[in-house]
Amino acid sequence: MPDAGSYIYSGNPEGRAWFRQTKVHQTITIDNRNSAFAPKLLYWNTKKDLDVLVVENKSYDDLTHRRSLLFIDKRYFVIVDEVYGAATGEVGLHFQLAPGEPTVDKKNFSVQTNFPEGWNVYLQTAHNQSQMQLLEEEGWVSHQYTIKEPRPAFCFNINKTGNNPVIRYVTLLVPYKDRKPDIKVRILNESEKEPISKMNLEITENSSKKMIQYNL
Repeated sequence: MPDAGSYIYSGNPEGRAWFRQTKVHQTITIDNRNSAFAPKLLYWNTKKDLDVLVVENKSYDDLTHRRSLLFIDKRYFVIVDEVYGAATGEVGLHFQLAPGEPTVDKKNFSVQTNFPEGWNVYLQTAHNQSQMQLLEEEGWVSHQYTIKEPRPAFCFNINKTGNNPVIRYVTLLVPYKDRKPDIKVRILNESEKEPISKMNLEITENSSKKMIQYNL
């Protein structure tokens, strides 16, 4: 899941502007608008089998994005994205993959790469709202200056109204070789009114359960 790259710095304003868009990076937008840069570190802790990073960005005047990134057993990631504030509109959680032909399962909100050799990645997103769409988007990546190639890109889209002050996504991101692990994740203390300050996660792999907790 590489970054989009720079592509070009001068001589092609349209191309430069496209690669600078917030929505072509692995993050959240509202109405596909570019976000501001006002980050804040909320929490950082690292252990043998768990690394947790929580950051927050005042992405828009009336909307804040909080991201919790958990690296579990040095094997896979759980990403909890929360957006809160008075803003209304189309909230999109954007992801992009390396060039290839992935399997997109819109019913189960999952995407999976299909490289015949080496590593693949499985991504699945859950949410705290009744309506979410998995939409495919235009995607490009640039590994060399002035050279770009198409790649898969997609968005988990939820309409934010005044009745849902907090939108929350929980994304499982699993790199793997050969066979995909059977892993599921859920938040045990969901809140519809405010971001979660005391996180309680349940991770299930095969028949084994693991609890993860942290306080901000």
